[in-house]
Amino acid sequence: MLRNKVYTITTTSITDCKGNSIGNKNTARVGLSEVADKFDIVINEILFNPKSNGTDYVEIYNRSNKIIDLKQTYIANRSSAGAVANIKQLSADNYLLFPQDFMVITEDPSIVKRDFITKNPDAFITTGSMPSFNDDEGYVIILNAQGAVTDELHYNENWHFKLIDNKEGVALERIDYNAPTQQQDNWHSAATSAGYGTPTYKNSQYKINDGLQGDIKVTPEIVSPDNDGMDDFATITYNFPAAGYVASITIFDAAGRPVRYLQRNALCGITGNFRWDGLGEKNQQLPAGIYVVFTEVFSINGKKKQFKNTIVVARRR
Repeated sequence: MLRNKVYTITTTSITDCKGNSIGNKNTARVGLSEVADKFDIVINEILFNPKSNGTDYVEIYNRSNKIIDLKQTYIANRSSAGAVANIKQLSADNYLLFPQDFMVITEDPSIVKRDFITKNPDAFITTGSMPSFNDDEGYVIILNAQGAVTDELHYNENWHFKLIDNKEGVALERIDYNAPTQQQDNWHSAATSAGYGTPTYKNSQYKINDGLQGDIKVTPEIVSPDNDGMDDFATITYNFPAAGYVASITIFDAAGRPVRYLQRNALCGITGNFRWDGLGEKNQQLPAGIYVVFTEVFSINGKKKQFKNTIVVARRR
């Protein structure tokens, strides 16, 4: 057997001692497992403020080509002093997480299946007890068998979509598997149309980084910030020839009035992105219409460049 290769075993014409056929669930995946390194497994979704009769869950995603043994994987939080605490083993037995697969960690899968659509009911790990995750803010940590942190998220309820009045039962979803975990712009409330959570499958707010070229690009051209999972926010993607550029981004309405100071002197990498949720400076709804994303970029040698991108804010009737 080769590493990083998934093998499938299929059986046919097999019965138990009473003659019951194996049916169509006659395949299984196997492979050589490995211990997760940093960023092999990422935190992909978290419900930290469930409904009064609900339960917390954390969804992880295997973004690597490795087959990860969840027996060698742990979940934890941090104490008030900042130390890693409440470490829980994900599985007492060997349990394989295959590349590009999701897995939901929770104390009671039946409650999660009751409250949300779960497209893969087998993608659950049941823990006897979860680390506590506060309703306002807290830490989620994934560790490997050596105690090394493979991924960590310091979440905050303020990361939710600002126009959601009741955040109970609303999960936070990761937008891009490859973007930094601790980047606030990489998280968004799960869409209303998805039932405010997508445990066991691709997030409703998922956006792939498609490597768009050019200096500054804003997508999509029309945003409708109503949290329905369709164009709820704009992604402002930048691409610079070197690291060390500083960007300031201001949103103007059609009359030239500033309505949102999105970034001020933000240090940029070579490529990356910022997110605008379609709201004003005080997180208020803005009127439908045309807006200008004005970006001013400074280089370390004092040169600057300005970009103007137009975008339309739409409202669904």
